[in-house]
Amino acid sequence: MRGVLRIVFQVVCFLALLFPIQVLFAPEMIEDQRPENLWQDNEAARMKSLVGQEITTYFGQLTDSLNFNGAVLVTHKGQTIYSLSRGLSNIRSQENLSQHSAFQLASVSKMFTATAVMLLQQDGKLAYDDLIQTHLPEWPYADQTIRHLLTHRSGLARYMAVASWYWKDLKQPMSNADVLAQYANNSPITFFSPDSGFNYCNTNYVILAQLVERVSGIPFPTFMQQRVFDPLGMEDAYVYSRGDSLTHSHEVQGYKPGRSGYYLAGQDYIDGVWGDKNLYASIADLQKYEAALYQGKLLSPDNLAQAWNPGSPTRHYNYGFGWRIKAGADEPLPYHFGWWRGFRSCYIHDHKTGIGLIILSNIDDSRRIPDYWDTFAAIQSLWPERRDVEM
Repeated sequence: MRGVLRIVFQVVCFLALLFPIQVLFAPEMIEDQRPENLWQDNEAARMKSLVGQEITTYFGQLTDSLNFNGAVLVTHKGQTIYSLSRGLSNIRSQENLSQHSAFQLASVSKMFTATAVMLLQQDGKLAYDDLIQTHLPEWPYADQTIRHLLTHRSGLARYMAVASWYWKDLKQPMSNADVLAQYANNSPITFFSPDSGFNYCNTNYVILAQLVERVSGIPFPTFMQQRVFDPLGMEDAYVYSRGDSLTHSHEVQGYKPGRSGYYLAGQDYIDGVWGDKNLYASIADLQKYEAALYQGKLLSPDNLAQAWNPGSPTRHYNYGFGWRIKAGADEPLPYHFGWWRGFRSCYIHDHKTGIGLIILSNIDDSRRIPDYWDTFAAIQSLWPERRDVEM
């Protein structure tokens, strides 16, 4: 008996050497104790101690002076340094904004549509230089590729203008499939041959969303939920379409200025289309997406490099995959702004210094919204390290 107990004891000791006891009995503790997570927490605490109070003071004065209504997030390598939710999400009900209030991201949605395309590329289901006709056989333009659409070098006409000719029932929301059908059936004239010029055009990302749906075999909103929102824990995010029967508890209303105050921004048949817009997310969601860019949770380093690579080399303000690119002294600076139905959005991702700036507003009044680049420059001026110093 003693011999058996001795053997059992030796086995337990051996297993303890291989697997620390917290791995065997408390695996939920390990995620937070991983070296990279501990380092990120410590780094975030260090940056908060260095610049947190100055940034708090700066935004307090700025938002007071503007009577800002919206949300702000400042991050360092994906970790929150400062956040603010201020004002109303719904003027009629007087509901206050919170960190979980979901804003219409407008054109900032394009970076998420591009993320969906890049995930399918990583899955081996498409290549960036595939012809669109490979995946959408009814597409009428024989020499346009996925890359041309991602970088706005397709020459396509605006789908809003095309719809003004072919969409007759203005009370009926138009879908991405309807947009595709209008192009497939009528072959609207293009502005230039593929890859011979640049024209920022929402049509590119509407067709890309339809391509994601066709290649993946599931609806675009479902793909985004399963492959982006759920894996990152973006609990408030969703893809919206006019006529959506679902109720979203954190949905923010968008407003425009009028003669006697602010009025709810209207919708029309175009609001049934997604990919170029119509992604809603909270400031808490976007912090998780920003962190994922550094942690490699969704996209490979090679894909991110392509996303931030200027697609039109001769332009100063350029475009990659879902990101605008501002030329910098040493490397491009990815960003995107958005503007739709009472909402304005700003997302600046300076991966050189690790500084991230996100500003969301649901009152489309320029007098109440910070200048994005001036605000970013002010944050940089407070930072202990500059863009020309490796952090």
